[in-house]
Amino acid sequence: MIKDKLNRKFEYLRISVTDKCNYRCIYCMPKDIFGSKYQFLRKSELLSYEEIIKVAKTLKPFGLKKIRLTGGEPLLRKNIERLINGLKKDALIEKVMITTNGSLLTKNKLIALKENGLDSITISLDSLSQRVGNIMNPINNSNFVSEAINDVIDIFGSVKINMVVMKEINDKEIIPMINRFIDKKIELRFIEYMDVGESNNWSLENVFTSKETKSIIGKYFNLKKLPDLIDSTSEKWSIDDHTLNVAFISSISKPFCSECNRGRLSANGNFYTCLFSGKPYNFSNYFRNEESSLSFDNYFKQVWSNRNDQYSQLRLITKPNKDKSNKVEMSHIGG
Repeated sequence: MIKDKLNRKFEYLRISVTDKCNYRCIYCMPKDIFGSKYQFLRKSELLSYEEIIKVAKTLKPFGLKKIRLTGGEPLLRKNIERLINGLKKDALIEKVMITTNGSLLTKNKLIALKENGLDSITISLDSLSQRVGNIMNPINNSNFVSEAINDVIDIFGSVKINMVVMKEINDKEIIPMINRFIDKKIELRFIEYMDVGESNNWSLENVFTSKETKSIIGKYFNLKKLPDLIDSTSEKWSIDDHTLNVAFISSISKPFCSECNRGRLSANGNFYTCLFSGKPYNFSNYFRNEESSLSFDNYFKQVWSNRNDQYSQLRLITKPNKDKSNKVEMSHIGG
């Protein structure tokens, strides 16, 4: 077990397995920046599955319990079920999850993911309306994703859906989303639009707060508070007489920095101690150079024990000082 300067444990690692995505969501990979000329990582730069498993095995003694595979779009990596199998059976990670846009979730893929040990799936879906969907993401297939959600429930028993809510863009989709999934085994999570990276033209004026979302829902449904996990980033509520639960992730209006127990690993092996960080720690140097691999334990101890990130908390008080380098893009560390 290891703790940082704010007494926070390390228990959770989010791993981006690719910086590529087949979608172009405006809050993550806007198409005017991530176009045909954008230089993505070369295949040789990506951590191999064997290297990722080695990272997980090495970090487990420090307290690592959960891993979430992200991207970009993680299902663009071929045979990702092999990685999941290794994380569960070789690295002995207690919980392995994945966040995906759902566009590549066929039934056969879902069965393979389940059989190789995947514990749960979270799907990003910001709108059911084609018109609104085209604004949020000009490349989308919401009808297919809706069917994939049903398949996930059939095979995994339940699913989480992430909806990033942006003011005057998709805030009118809140109630239609609830109505669509009201009697399904789903946790529908409403996420405040975050200032991650430097390319999404974030403005506080575009943030639709969790309080506003909850107020709208309360006009149509009776909400009952559910217990939250100690390290949870969301506040969860049930809806009277329905299967659907809703949750609110309020990183702008109600930051959860004080409980943050997660690190983030980019597809090319850079470790970040905060979602809003611009300072990478190069893990790949240690896992691709056998001569230096023996010192990795000491290196990680130094990185985590010196961690004092609380960007979102400081944002409430004053404009936080940024690293000299720009904040890393969401597509590189998976949100």
